[in-house]
Amino acid sequence: MQIWAVGGGKGGTGKSLVANGLCQGLAERGFRVIIVDADYGGPNQHTYCGVRKPATSLIQFFDDRVALEDLVVETPVKGLFLIPGSFNSPSTDSIAYTQKQKLFRHLRLLKADHVVLDLGAGSNYDTLDTFLMANIQIGVITPDALAIENFYLFLKKLKFRQLGNVLSLVRLKEQARQIWKERGAHGISNLSEFIQYLRPLSPDFDQRLTREQGNLFVRVILNQVREYRQVESGQAVNSSMHKYFQINGAFAGYLRYDKDLWQQFGQDHPTACAPSFTLHHALDGVLDGILKLPVREEG
Repeated sequence: MQIWAVGGGKGGTGKSLVANGLCQGLAERGFRVIIVDADYGGPNQHTYCGVRKPATSLIQFFDDRVALEDLVVETPVKGLFLIPGSFNSPSTDSIAYTQKQKLFRHLRLLKADHVVLDLGAGSNYDTLDTFLMANIQIGVITPDALAIENFYLFLKKLKFRQLGNVLSLVRLKEQARQIWKERGAHGISNLSEFIQYLRPLSPDFDQRLTREQGNLFVRVILNQVREYRQVESGQAVNSSMHKYFQINGAFAGYLRYDKDLWQQFGQDHPTACAPSFTLHHALDGVLDGILKLPVREEG
């Protein structure tokens, strides 16, 4: 089983719609797929799935210790199931890291071939940690400058969070914080030099960070493309990920803007299946590319 995380920083990029389209594409290929609405601030995946007023939500797993399998609901799409989100969510960053680890352990026990986490906008710790733990990591952006700027900020915070998590595991976090504070005296001018300075301090840190860096592989999907020349921005983002953040990745592909597709959602009688059918066929090539790329190791 593979756990996917779909994120990207800025809201309004069509992340939830793309996540839904990918899920329906997987389901059409014969996989059993569960999409989890992990947007703790404003869940909407139930609308895209054509499920009205779900009676369960992911927050029951954290607050009431309800088993994840008891939160799964059917959708109108054969092979696609949903764990809804909740509007009565805890405050940002309130889920402990150990709780997130527990969530992933229980996600792996679900009866599914693929579990896709639709993450919220922004770059709070809940979102970053969930993204880092997934086997398949997807970033959805649009060609506008603000979305790209927000995605770069997301990547920067993702890298610092990854580094901080490893430093905590090897009990070097306080020492590293002091070194960063005095980085000028140590001849450190950027993140890359900071990491190289830390590596000799602990063989365990070096090994763990190398492993985690190898497990971070971001697939970029460019959404809402109006002109073909805008596709270059998706390719440029992919190049910049490695150059400035030492994050490996690939440009998975793009989707053209379709206002008719967006207008079909949110009606009195949800018809999520119909527009998403159009969407997931547009995503076929992107999905093929994603499935051929490397996935994060377990543990």
